[in-house]
Amino acid sequence: MKYNIPLILYVVLQFVAFFFVLVGTPLDIFRDKSPNGFGKFPCFTLWGILFNCTPGDKMEGIDAYSGCPLRMHQFRAAEAFVIISIVVYGAAFILGLILLFCCPVLRRVCLTLNIVGVVTLCVVWALVVEMYYKDANPRCEKFKEGASYSSAFVLFVLAWILDVINIFLLLLPFAGVDAGANRRQSCRPRSRMEVVGGDGGRA
Repeated sequence: MKYNIPLILYVVLQFVAFFFVLVGTPLDIFRDKSPNGFGKFPCFTLWGILFNCTPGDKMEGIDAYSGCPLRMHQFRAAEAFVIISIVVYGAAFILGLILLFCCPVLRRVCLTLNIVGVVTLCVVWALVVEMYYKDANPRCEKFKEGASYSSAFVLFVLAWILDVINIFLLLLPFAGVDAGANRRQSCRPRSRMEVVGGDGGRA
């Protein structure tokens, strides 16, 4: 089978996007600008507050925002949508890999998954941006006051951009896959009715 360059590029970019979302999920989205004693900089992840910016180190959960119900709901929503994004991006990569070898109909499935992925991951980084620029209430200031964007936010945005690019790649003709499907169609045995009809047409 002759492979199509846009399809190969799609699979590669989808794997990178999936990897970015997977790696970025446990990392910090905000990093405090000022040290919190002994040169330690608190980091804020979707799952809680790391007191030394080291995954697996001492962490205080999202319940730390119990005094800010809106802020806590924003984090909970971001957690849910990032988990959905991991599943969607992973499924799109696996189905894209299968599409590379067969099953042209999977292109529509992959396109649907990528559109869903654009929406779900957009919700995640949009919530992060809202928390960065907007106060939850007078006691819960925007993160911009004392923190900056960190690695997880960058990875989420990059993954989202790659997903958008992949949507356009899926809209391009996959000559290799489509041609292979056409060859299989033309090589299948003709039925008796097709043979009779063809002979009648020539007569």
